[in-house]
Amino acid sequence: MIGRRFRQVRTEQAKHLWGCRAEDFVTVARPDADWWKPGEHAYFGEAYRTIAARFPRDPTDSDLTEAAVTTREADLVCRIVAAHFGARAPRILDIACGTGRHALELTRRGFDVVAMDLQEGCLRIARAQAPIACTAADMRHLPLADGSVDLVLNMWNSFGYFLDEAEEAGVLREFRRVLRPGGMALLHGDLDAEAALGGQWVEHMKVPLGEGAIFLARQVQVPQLGGLACLSWVVFPGEEPFQSPAFFMRARDDASWIRQGQAAGFDAVRIERLPGAVRREWVVRLLV
Repeated sequence: MIGRRFRQVRTEQAKHLWGCRAEDFVTVARPDADWWKPGEHAYFGEAYRTIAARFPRDPTDSDLTEAAVTTREADLVCRIVAAHFGARAPRILDIACGTGRHALELTRRGFDVVAMDLQEGCLRIARAQAPIACTAADMRHLPLADGSVDLVLNMWNSFGYFLDEAEEAGVLREFRRVLRPGGMALLHGDLDAEAALGGQWVEHMKVPLGEGAIFLARQVQVPQLGGLACLSWVVFPGEEPFQSPAFFMRARDDASWIRQGQAAGFDAVRIERLPGAVRREWVVRLLV
């Protein structure tokens, strides 16, 4: 699965990119503008899903399962929903839904959920698990009518992949367009923007995937891009490493969230940081 998407490279090449100067790394790791799109050499695909399935859910708790994490995150969504909507159950758009774990759990809890993702491979997995409404869609052009949902849900760093920040502004306008009066866009992630923008970002990540396999990532803050230029590798025992395509994650401080949320037409922006010993999870609520 890894080899079908990630390219196998020589160990010496990977070691060079792991340890070279940031300036030299960025010349190789500067992503294409459409790096996130589906396709033969796409970043999101079978390799990504294989790695995600083996990735530890919490570095401090090796026994934590994906099901337990999904339950905890659905609890978070339900807490925010109850505080905002009261007894009324909102109609939810989950974008980008991935393989549908949040959409499925929220559907089980009685919510009306529409799940959308650009990656057809993820949607096939979601559809195979339960009969939920899944649609392939680009979040810049949502196939929904104006004012058709109450809550737009965007979980786990699923916003901030476009190199052109104007495209991201367009996404926020789309979120605002499809929301009903009194609605909310809820964005969630754990990218520590404060560390990235403040020069305190830890560039190198090494995570065991089990059975001797190791996941490596280097993420370098590039001020000109407004975020992190990244490469990752998977190393299996006795094999040359598999290298991902270059990818990008935008680092956005509180002031940027407020400015861009208001520019997209939202009435208010609320930012909440969740307690945690390792990950610095956050929730941004854009209110109509």
